[in-house]
Amino acid sequence: MSKVLLLSAGSTNTSGNKKAAEYTKKYLKQKEIVSYLYDDLYSEIPFILEGGSEQPEKIIQIRDTLVSCNHLIIFSPVFNGGYASHLKNTLDWLSLAFDDYKYNELFKNKKAAIVSAVLGKGGNSYNAYSSLSSQLENYGLKVFKDFYLFSSNNNLEQRLRENTQIKEFNNFLDDYLKN
Repeated sequence: MSKVLLLSAGSTNTSGNKKAAEYTKKYLKQKEIVSYLYDDLYSEIPFILEGGSEQPEKIIQIRDTLVSCNHLIIFSPVFNGGYASHLKNTLDWLSLAFDDYKYNELFKNKKAAIVSAVLGKGGNSYNAYSSLSSQLENYGLKVFKDFYLFSSNNNLEQRLRENTQIKEFNNFLDDYLKN
């Protein structure tokens, strides 16, 4: 059975990305799919430096979890048409060699999907998706064909509370997990 790692790059407790990740974890649990959620990718993970550094404890936890997962869902905010620097930093840390794993080997043969919750209308989200999906492919991940966008136009919190748009999002998750 699939195991899914959820990485939420939202930077506040009220982040739409964090809420979407938490909803996804509950949805996967209902479907009896094992999932692991990691968020707060900014306060416990220092920026990576050239020449190698000791890997932070949070990276080791995420890395050790990802070893057993075959799916990864990334919840990414959009900043100026790009994705968050702390998300790239986390992914760069995870790409490093460790134990018997070579550089980027942790990502090989794993599938990734991208979900974004943005405060605006989402006009820059396609650029961010394109940039992030290219980077994920550079790491060796197999990126799902499309991404899911929650924008202020469709009010994530209200739609999660009222069960509107949920069927569409659940279908996105189901399609991703069956591929």
